[in-house]
Order: sequence, then structure tokens, then C-alpha cells
Amino acid sequence: MKLTFAALSGFLLAATLAPLAHAQDEAKAPGKDAKKVREEEKEYLVAPEQPAVQKIFTKDDVKRFCGKYSGQVIAYYGDVWKVEGCKRRPLLDSKTVYSMQRSGSRVIDVDADVIAAIPEGSPLDVSVTTEQARSCAQLEAHYVSFSSVDVYFIERCKRRLFPDWTTYVKHRDTRGDKKGEILSLSLIEFERTVEGEPYPSVVDDMFAKLLTGQAGVEIIPIDEACEGIDGRYMAFYSRLYHIERCKKREILEPEFFLKKNGNLKIDDMRDQQWLSLPDGEPILPAPKGPQGAPPKGA
Repeated sequence: MKLTFAALSGFLLAATLAPLAHAQDEAKAPGKDAKKVREEEKEYLVAPEQPAVQKIFTKDDVKRFCGKYSGQVIAYYGDVWKVEGCKRRPLLDSKTVYSMQRSGSRVIDVDADVIAAIPEGSPLDVSVTTEQARSCAQLEAHYVSFSSVDVYFIERCKRRLFPDWTTYVKHRDTRGDKKGEILSLSLIEFERTVEGEPYPSVVDDMFAKLLTGQAGVEIIPIDEACEGIDGRYMAFYSRLYHIERCKKREILEPEFFLKKNGNLKIDDMRDQQWLSLPDGEPILPAPKGPQGAPPKGA
């Protein structure tokens, strides 16, 4: 069974921002435009490990900050807290933050002074408490996800990662599980399971069989394979291509490409099309280059 790339795209990992140490090193090099370096640093902000100057806050300062943000959800770079009883209670579970946002809570970005002034309290998990959290025995033989990106199967209290959506579907079909419900875990529940060995990808095996002829798929004329798809974006299992002049150009890091280029119409390629069309030059991930944008005429 083959899923559309649209279903698969939810399974891809989100792209992360790279640190800026290289930008700082380049700033020291002769001829480096200092203004350009500062702009690069602003584009990819990272939280400082320690403030340059340690401020001392009076009781009135702390009271003022606590009064202003009491009951609010605050954020400093990637960390999120809820202020309760003049304490910053960390929100470690993304499900908790999502639940609060659906209930109307707004996440407020604050500066370092607020974080330094309000003392940190115990972690807060409003979606599932320790008493309510399911045990690994209750999660046994279920498909689960913590980040809404990676999917696991709980086997003997170990969470085994599926490397791609196709492998998950194959596993589900083998078990005769037509529904394949994926349970969302809280941080507490996730930590109650132990990391196990990931499942081997069935996609790699499929590609190998196609290329060696073991899959029983025949090669068809190029013009027949290319008919109706030239200039379009096509998916074949976990891979994304742009068809140009009857050559399939694989788009490397498709999750980054889709994020940069919005909603593109993507169709599925048949086995015969994928096997019969010659490979073109790959489309490399390039945020600001011509290859990072959809090819002209697409």
C-alpha cells in the first residue's frame, strides 16, 4: 500500500536552525562586512547561556513582574513556562502548550529580565498528571507519538521508531490493523517507555528490488512514462521529484523545500514511471538560491 506524499509530509521532521558560531568567526576575517554579519545574527537568534551582567532584583521588582505575568504563559526563545504563585513552571510537553492555546491562552515572548526575576518552579503538565498517565503496560502493542512527527510501536515496553510512513503502513497491514490509531503521549508517558531498536525501512528494500528487477516491474518507453507529468512535482514513496524534460530530478530535503515553497500540487508516480524515467541533476537545498524555488514553468 502506498500513501500520497501529502500524508507522508506530516511524518517528516521539521528543519532546525543552525548555530551562528561560523558567522562570528567570519566577522573576524579581513574584508568581512560587519553589517552583514549582524544581520545574519539577527536572522538566527540563539538564547545566550548567561547574561553579560548579573542583575539584582528587589522584592518590589519581583512582585511587579509576578503581578504582570501571573497566570500567563511566557516564552524565552524555545522555552515556555506558566507563571503561578510567582513561580515560572516549565511546560515540557508540547501537548500541554497546544492544549492551553486551544483554550485561549496566548504565549507571550518576554526578555531576560523577566526570566531572571521570577524564580523557577516545578514542571507543569496540565494535559496528563502523573496519576493519570498511562503505564507502558497500558501502551503495549499500540502505535504512539510524542512530537506528532515520529511514530513508534510499543513492544515489551520499548518504543520502536518507524523510519518512514511506508514502513508504519506495512507494519499495520501485517498486523491486520486497518485503523492504525496513533496515540498521542504526554512527556510523562513518553518517559515511561524505553527506547528500542528502530524498525528497518521497507522502502529501501522496495527500491533495491525495483532496480535489480526483482519486483517484476517492466521498463516502458520514456515518452510513455513521461506523458502528462513533465513539469510537475511527483512523489514516489518517501521521495519527491520535479520532472523536467522527461528526467526525474530528486528534491533533497523535501521537508525544507515544501516549507519554503508553500502548497505545491504533488501527485504519485507509478512504479513503471519511476523505473523508466532517467535521473536528472538533484535539486539541492538552497534557501536563497534559484534551486530553492520552484523551477520556472512548474
